[in-house]
Amino acid sequence: MSAPKKDAIWLFDLGNSRLKGAWLHERELAQPFALAWGAPEFDAALPAQLAHWPAPARVLVASVTSASSAERLRRALQIWPRAELQWLRTPRQACDVTTYYRIPERLGIDRFMAMIAARIAAHSAGVIVAGCGTALTLDAVDATGAQREGLIAPSPQLMLRSLQNATGIADANQDAFAQAAMDDSARALHEGCSRSAAALVAWYCAQQRAAMGDAPLYLHGGWAAALHAMLEAEGRGAQIRRLDNAVLRGMAIWAGSQSGAPAGS
Repeated sequence: MSAPKKDAIWLFDLGNSRLKGAWLHERELAQPFALAWGAPEFDAALPAQLAHWPAPARVLVASVTSASSAERLRRALQIWPRAELQWLRTPRQACDVTTYYRIPERLGIDRFMAMIAARIAAHSAGVIVAGCGTALTLDAVDATGAQREGLIAPSPQLMLRSLQNATGIADANQDAFAQAAMDDSARALHEGCSRSAAALVAWYCAQQRAAMGDAPLYLHGGWAAALHAMLEAEGRGAQIRRLDNAVLRGMAIWAGSQSGAPAGS
């Protein structure tokens, strides 16, 4: 086993659906990857991926997933016992972003890191951030770095699963919830859920821009591309930007700002 390199920092974003990771090379993300927690090859694929990285001196983890999923990463990291492992918690303030949550740690660390990344991408201007994962998260940061009121709602896929579990639609039409289905019920369900999410994003942007000015909207997450396309088709595509790997990018910025003091343990 090789000795840790002084500047080898590994970053992991543990979401509800996927694990994302990268290592830092001169403050840039190197070899980013994503693995779905439910992938049958997950427990073999993760160590295989990490074997190609330089041995770490530090490992930073931003987790909003279950303890059982997080434990799968812990097991994979046991081969590097000398690395400093930090499970990050949301601070009151970092990297020119301040949250006014009564208890900062209750703000998801993924949301905080995405806000950091978007604010840097916008050159410290006010920004709106939409996380398009298992949940739809909406946050805004004004020009002073203060987080404004955020929202959390179901993603279109989560809405569909809720309808499938709470209604008898599938009893009458077994294909209604199939992604590739093209009949009337399936189209109504998918369009209804997708457009509900898009409408919420558009409403939130209008509210925040009324207070902050023409702030750009940064999208990240698994269905960011679909949301972007839908907003553009509706004539709402102005000032929308994709920010892939936003959480990892925020973690990279945070890591570069530190002098060894962890944000969590």
